[in-house]
Parts: sequence; C-alpha cells; structure tokens
Amino acid sequence: MTETPARSPAEVLAFWFSLEAPGKQDDPAVRAVLGPLYEQAAAHRLDGWAEAPRERLALVLLLDQVPRHLYREDARAHATDAKAQTVARRFFERGDWADFRPIERFYAALPYLHSEDADKQALANPVIHACAVAIPGLEFMGRVADLYLETIQRWGRFPHRSALRGVENSPEEERYLREVWYPRQRAPR
Repeated sequence: MTETPARSPAEVLAFWFSLEAPGKQDDPAVRAVLGPLYEQAAAHRLDGWAEAPRERLALVLLLDQVPRHLYREDARAHATDAKAQTVARRFFERGDWADFRPIERFYAALPYLHSEDADKQALANPVIHACAVAIPGLEFMGRVADLYLETIQRWGRFPHRSALRGVENSPEEERYLREVWYPRQRAPR
C-alpha cells in the first residue's frame, strides 16, 4: 500500500493520531506521509502553522516526532528540537490547548520533555503526569517525565545522547546510565 504525503495540518493530525502507538515499525509510513512536510517545517516554510492551536500541534509533531522516525539513532533526530520547543512554548504561554484531548496535549508538551533545559522540563512534568493518568497505557510516562527532569537537573543534559554528539560520558555518567537511566526506562509498567 502506497502512502500519500500529507499536505495540510489536518492531514498531519489525522495520520499521526491514526497510529496505534508510534514506534520504529511506523518509520517507513512516517517517512512517506510526513517526511516531505518535515523538510518544509525544518526550512521554516510552515512557520505560519504556529498561529492557531491545532495547526501548531501539527507543526510540533513535524518538528519533534517526525525526525525521530526519519533519523532514528542519528543526531539529525534532534536537529529541530529547539524549533519544536519554540513553537510548543506558545501552548504553555497561551494555554490554548485546553480543549485538546489528553493525547494531543501530551504531544504538544513533548518538545519540553525532550529539552535539556530544567525550566522547560519542570513545566512539562505536570502536563505529562496529567496526560499519563488520563491515557490508558501511558501511565509509565509519569515515571519517564520524572526521570528526564531528574537527569537534566543532575547533569544539565541527557548523557544517553552523548554518542550522537560525538562526546564521551564521564565514568559517573556511564554509571548513572547503567544503574539509573536504563533500568528506570525499562521498569515494568
């Protein structure tokens, strides 16, 4: 089955929220349907979508989630994180996501969860917790949000991304990843 590339915010949202639990298995479909729009968003050609809440959510998905599918385990997966956070900031400032479903609010807040800034992490944490409680099967995300906040407060960055940056972790960071990060990421739900 050939996937048709999305052309509008509504098509981005319809495609994304039709995915059961977006993961590696969806990479080819995400690439086919949203890849071309990601390139436009990354090149600032869709910046006008940031004005209205639903269109802004589509832009956030393109900038935050899509590159993680296009460039899995590659530094390019994080290339538009800063732009996604800038766009997502409007949700936190304006509160114009009040009528979003919890899953939509969750994705609107994810750029802040992916941030290596403690203040953004602190803003995202209660939103992620509220969504985790409201969305069956997503309860574990409250634990993940706490882990992310704790990691940024402790290290000022995500040590698990060091290899993507081409830097080595300190022995303490390696121990943290081995003894805290990975076990808590994989803890039973």
